Amino acid sequence: MVQRDFRASALTPLQVVASVFLYLEAALLLGLSAYPAVRLWALVSDLVPRGNPWRLLILTMAAVLGYFIFGLTQIAVLPAARWLTFSLGTPVGHFAFLSFPAWRWASYNALTLMFRFSFLNWVRLTPFLNLFHRLMGMKIGKRVQINTAVVGDQNLISIGDDTVIGGDVTLVAHVAERGKLVTAPVRIGRNVTVGIMAVILPGCEIGDGAVIAAGAVLSKGAKVGPGEIWAGVPARRIGRKSESRRPPGPPVSAIFP
Repeated sequence: MVQRDFRASALTPLQVVASVFLYLEAALLLGLSAYPAVRLWALVSDLVPRGNPWRLLILTMAAVLGYFIFGLTQIAVLPAARWLTFSLGTPVGHFAFLSFPAWRWASYNALTLMFRFSFLNWVRLTPFLNLFHRLMGMKIGKRVQINTAVVGDQNLISIGDDTVIGGDVTLVAHVAERGKLVTAPVRIGRNVTVGIMAVILPGCEIGDGAVIAAGAVLSKGAKVGPGEIWAGVPARRIGRKSESRRPPGPPVSAIFP
Protein backbone atom coordinates (compact mmCIF):
# COMPACT_ATOMS: atom_id res chain seq x y z
CA MET A 1 0.00 0.00 0.00
CA VAL A 2 2.86 2.37 0.83
CA GLN A 3 4.52 1.65 -2.50
CA ARG A 4 1.26 2.20 -4.35
CA ASP A 5 0.67 5.52 -2.58
CA PHE A 6 4.21 6.60 -3.43
CA ARG A 7 3.67 5.86 -7.11
CA ALA A 8 0.39 7.74 -7.11
CA SER A 9 1.92 10.80 -5.47
CA ALA A 10 5.02 10.70 -7.70
CA LEU A 11 3.13 10.43 -10.98
CA THR A 12 2.32 14.13 -11.48
CA PRO A 13 5.80 15.47 -10.56
CA LEU A 14 7.38 12.91 -12.88
CA GLN A 15 4.99 13.91 -15.65
CA VAL A 16 6.14 17.50 -15.23
CA VAL A 17 9.80 16.48 -15.40
CA ALA A 18 9.15 14.28 -18.45
CA SER A 19 7.28 17.10 -20.18
CA VAL A 20 10.12 19.56 -19.64
CA PHE A 21 12.59 16.95 -20.94
CA LEU A 22 10.38 16.48 -23.99
CA TYR A 23 10.37 20.22 -24.68
CA LEU A 24 14.16 20.30 -24.50
CA GLU A 25 14.43 17.25 -26.75
CA ALA A 26 12.03 18.82 -29.25
CA ALA A 27 14.01 22.07 -29.22
CA LEU A 28 17.18 20.13 -30.04
CA LEU A 29 15.78 17.82 -32.73
CA LEU A 30 13.41 20.27 -34.40
CA GLY A 31 16.07 22.96 -34.22
CA LEU A 32 18.51 20.62 -35.94
CA SER A 33 15.90 19.87 -38.60
CA ALA A 34 15.27 23.59 -39.11
CA TYR A 35 18.95 24.42 -39.56
CA PRO A 36 19.08 23.87 -43.38
CA ALA A 37 15.94 25.95 -43.80
CA VAL A 38 17.31 28.84 -41.76
CA ARG A 39 20.59 28.67 -43.67
CA LEU A 40 18.66 28.91 -46.94
CA TRP A 41 16.71 31.93 -45.73
CA ALA A 42 19.89 33.64 -44.52
CA LEU A 43 21.57 32.96 -47.88
CA VAL A 44 18.65 34.44 -49.82
CA SER A 45 18.57 37.41 -47.46
CA ASP A 46 22.24 38.12 -48.18
CA LEU A 47 21.82 37.73 -51.94
CA VAL A 48 18.83 40.05 -52.35
CA PRO A 49 19.73 43.73 -51.75
CA ARG A 50 17.63 45.68 -49.26
CA GLY A 51 16.59 48.15 -51.92
CA ASN A 52 15.16 45.47 -54.18
CA PRO A 53 11.35 45.99 -54.46
CA TRP A 54 10.89 42.19 -54.64
CA ARG A 55 12.92 41.50 -51.51
CA LEU A 56 9.97 40.95 -49.15
CA LEU A 57 8.21 38.60 -51.57
CA ILE A 58 11.39 36.63 -52.21
CA LEU A 59 12.09 36.28 -48.51
CA THR A 60 8.56 35.09 -47.72
CA MET A 61 8.75 32.51 -50.51
CA ALA A 62 12.14 31.39 -49.19
CA ALA A 63 10.62 31.05 -45.72
CA VAL A 64 7.80 28.83 -47.01
CA LEU A 65 10.26 26.73 -49.01
CA GLY A 66 12.34 26.51 -45.85
CA TYR A 67 9.33 25.12 -43.98
CA PHE A 68 9.07 22.23 -46.42
CA ILE A 69 12.80 21.62 -46.17
CA PHE A 70 12.41 21.61 -42.38
CA GLY A 71 9.64 19.01 -42.58
CA LEU A 72 11.44 16.68 -44.97
CA THR A 73 14.65 16.92 -42.94
CA GLN A 74 12.76 15.52 -39.95
CA ILE A 75 12.28 12.28 -41.86
CA ALA A 76 15.98 11.64 -41.40
CA VAL A 77 16.62 13.36 -38.06
CA LEU A 78 13.81 11.93 -35.93
CA PRO A 79 14.30 8.22 -36.74
CA ALA A 80 18.03 8.63 -36.16
CA ALA A 81 17.23 10.07 -32.73
CA ARG A 82 15.79 6.69 -31.70
CA TRP A 83 19.35 5.47 -31.26
CA LEU A 84 20.47 8.53 -29.32
CA THR A 85 17.57 8.40 -26.84
CA PHE A 86 17.73 4.61 -26.32
CA SER A 87 14.10 4.31 -27.44
CA LEU A 88 14.23 2.12 -30.53
CA GLY A 89 10.59 1.19 -30.27
CA THR A 90 7.58 0.33 -28.14
CA PRO A 91 8.18 -2.85 -26.08
CA VAL A 92 5.55 -5.61 -25.98
CA GLY A 93 3.71 -6.50 -22.78
CA HIS A 94 1.97 -5.02 -19.72
CA PHE A 95 3.89 -2.27 -17.92
CA ALA A 96 3.36 0.11 -15.02
CA PHE A 97 3.23 3.76 -16.00
CA LEU A 98 6.26 4.39 -13.80
CA SER A 99 8.63 1.91 -15.43
CA PHE A 100 11.51 1.90 -17.89
CA PRO A 101 9.49 0.16 -20.66
CA ALA A 102 6.79 2.83 -20.30
CA TRP A 103 9.47 5.51 -20.60
CA ARG A 104 10.75 3.81 -23.77
CA TRP A 105 7.22 3.84 -25.18
CA ALA A 106 6.73 7.53 -24.35
CA SER A 107 10.13 8.63 -25.63
CA TYR A 108 9.77 6.66 -28.86
CA ASN A 109 6.29 7.94 -29.66
CA ALA A 110 7.29 11.50 -28.80
CA LEU A 111 9.47 11.45 -31.92
CA THR A 112 6.44 10.60 -34.04
CA LEU A 113 4.38 13.32 -32.34
CA MET A 114 7.01 15.93 -33.21
CA PHE A 115 6.62 15.07 -36.88
CA ARG A 116 2.84 14.73 -36.62
CA PHE A 117 2.24 18.17 -35.13
CA SER A 118 4.78 20.07 -37.21
CA PHE A 119 4.57 18.64 -40.74
CA LEU A 120 2.97 15.21 -41.22
CA ASN A 121 -0.29 16.39 -42.84
CA TRP A 122 1.73 17.66 -45.79
CA VAL A 123 2.98 14.16 -46.62
CA ARG A 124 -0.22 12.13 -46.32
CA LEU A 125 -0.65 9.72 -49.23
CA THR A 126 2.93 10.30 -50.36
CA PRO A 127 5.99 8.02 -50.33
CA PHE A 128 7.56 10.40 -47.80
CA LEU A 129 5.12 9.28 -45.09
CA ASN A 130 5.74 5.60 -45.81
CA LEU A 131 9.48 6.26 -45.69
CA PHE A 132 9.18 7.94 -42.29
CA HIS A 133 7.17 5.06 -40.85
CA ARG A 134 9.60 2.51 -42.27
CA LEU A 135 12.54 4.34 -40.70
CA MET A 136 10.61 4.31 -37.41
CA GLY A 137 10.36 0.52 -37.65
CA MET A 138 7.06 -0.19 -39.40
CA LYS A 139 6.95 -3.01 -41.94
CA ILE A 140 5.14 -1.67 -45.02
CA GLY A 141 4.52 -3.54 -48.26
CA LYS A 142 4.37 -2.21 -51.79
CA ARG A 143 1.84 0.38 -52.98
CA VAL A 144 0.47 1.01 -49.48
CA GLN A 145 -1.52 4.24 -49.12
CA ILE A 146 -1.64 5.89 -45.67
CA ASN A 147 -3.98 8.88 -45.26
CA THR A 148 -3.84 9.46 -41.52
CA ALA A 149 -1.66 11.27 -39.01
CA VAL A 150 -2.82 9.21 -36.02
CA VAL A 151 -0.23 6.43 -36.04
CA GLY A 152 1.97 5.27 -33.19
CA ASP A 153 4.13 2.33 -32.12
CA GLN A 154 5.29 1.80 -35.69
CA ASN A 155 7.79 -0.90 -34.76
CA LEU A 156 4.85 -3.12 -33.73
CA ILE A 157 2.82 -2.57 -36.93
CA SER A 158 3.02 -4.42 -40.25
CA ILE A 159 0.98 -3.64 -43.39
CA GLY A 160 0.84 -5.82 -46.50
CA ASP A 161 0.94 -4.88 -50.18
CA ASP A 162 -1.81 -2.75 -51.78
CA THR A 163 -3.51 -1.87 -48.50
CA VAL A 164 -5.29 1.46 -47.99
CA ILE A 165 -5.42 3.16 -44.58
CA GLY A 166 -8.19 5.75 -44.86
CA GLY A 167 -8.38 9.32 -43.64
CA ASP A 168 -7.93 9.95 -39.91
CA VAL A 169 -7.76 6.27 -39.00
CA THR A 170 -6.35 5.62 -35.52
CA LEU A 171 -3.66 2.96 -35.86
CA VAL A 172 -1.82 2.22 -32.61
CA ALA A 173 -0.42 -0.76 -30.74
CA HIS A 174 -0.99 0.48 -27.17
CA VAL A 175 -3.80 1.20 -24.73
CA ALA A 176 -3.98 2.32 -21.11
CA GLU A 177 -5.84 -0.38 -19.21
CA ARG A 178 -6.43 -0.79 -15.45
CA GLY A 179 -3.46 1.34 -14.51
CA LYS A 180 -1.14 -0.41 -16.96
CA LEU A 181 0.30 0.31 -20.37
CA VAL A 182 -0.69 -2.61 -22.61
CA THR A 183 1.03 -3.15 -25.97
CA ALA A 184 0.76 -5.83 -28.66
CA PRO A 185 1.65 -6.12 -32.37
CA VAL A 186 -0.85 -5.14 -35.07
CA ARG A 187 -0.81 -7.08 -38.33
CA ILE A 188 -2.68 -5.91 -41.44
CA GLY A 189 -2.63 -8.14 -44.51
CA ARG A 190 -2.53 -7.47 -48.24
CA ASN A 191 -5.22 -5.61 -50.18
CA VAL A 192 -7.01 -4.49 -47.00
CA THR A 193 -9.23 -1.41 -46.91
CA VAL A 194 -9.52 0.46 -43.59
CA GLY A 195 -12.28 3.05 -43.84
CA ILE A 196 -12.17 6.68 -42.74
CA MET A 197 -11.87 7.29 -38.97
CA ALA A 198 -11.76 3.58 -38.10
CA VAL A 199 -9.82 2.60 -34.95
CA ILE A 200 -7.33 -0.28 -34.90
CA LEU A 201 -6.13 -1.26 -31.41
CA PRO A 202 -3.26 -3.46 -30.17
CA GLY A 203 -3.25 -7.15 -30.96
CA CYS A 204 -5.57 -6.80 -33.98
CA GLU A 205 -4.95 -9.04 -36.96
CA ILE A 206 -6.63 -8.27 -40.29
CA GLY A 207 -6.50 -10.89 -43.02
CA ASP A 208 -5.84 -10.35 -46.72
CA GLY A 209 -8.58 -8.62 -48.64
CA ALA A 210 -10.62 -7.65 -45.57
CA VAL A 211 -12.62 -4.43 -45.27
CA ILE A 212 -12.95 -2.38 -42.08
CA ALA A 213 -15.89 0.00 -42.46
CA ALA A 214 -15.69 3.74 -41.82
CA GLY A 215 -15.87 4.57 -38.11
CA ALA A 216 -15.50 0.95 -37.01
CA VAL A 217 -13.62 0.24 -33.78
CA LEU A 218 -11.69 -3.02 -33.73
CA SER A 219 -11.42 -4.11 -30.09
CA LYS A 220 -8.05 -5.06 -28.67
CA GLY A 221 -6.99 -8.44 -30.02
CA ALA A 222 -9.71 -8.69 -32.70
CA LYS A 223 -9.06 -11.23 -35.46
CA VAL A 224 -10.49 -10.39 -38.88
CA GLY A 225 -10.43 -13.24 -41.37
CA PRO A 226 -9.40 -12.92 -45.02
CA GLY A 227 -12.05 -11.21 -47.12
CA GLU A 228 -14.30 -10.42 -44.16
CA ILE A 229 -16.20 -7.12 -43.74
CA TRP A 230 -16.36 -5.65 -40.24
CA ALA A 231 -18.33 -2.62 -39.04
CA GLY A 232 -19.74 -1.05 -35.88
CA VAL A 233 -18.61 -0.09 -32.38
CA PRO A 234 -17.26 -2.45 -31.30
CA ALA A 235 -16.74 -3.85 -34.78
CA ARG A 236 -18.33 -7.16 -35.71
CA ARG A 237 -18.31 -9.23 -38.86
CA ILE A 238 -21.22 -8.19 -41.10
CA GLY A 239 -20.35 -10.04 -44.27
CA ARG A 240 -17.72 -11.31 -46.60
CA LYS A 241 -16.39 -10.13 -49.92
CA SER A 242 -17.50 -12.33 -52.79
CA GLU A 243 -16.24 -12.59 -56.29
CA SER A 244 -19.83 -13.05 -57.48
CA ARG A 245 -20.73 -9.54 -56.23
CA ARG A 246 -18.43 -7.84 -58.67
CA PRO A 247 -20.30 -6.08 -61.48
CA PRO A 248 -19.93 -7.77 -64.86
CA GLY A 249 -17.41 -6.25 -67.21
CA PRO A 250 -15.87 -6.88 -70.62
CA PRO A 251 -13.55 -9.86 -70.97
CA VAL A 252 -9.87 -9.19 -70.56
CA SER A 253 -9.30 -9.92 -74.24
CA ALA A 254 -11.61 -7.01 -75.09
CA ILE A 255 -9.46 -4.62 -73.07
CA PHE A 256 -6.04 -5.98 -73.95
CA PRO A 257 -6.26 -7.47 -77.45
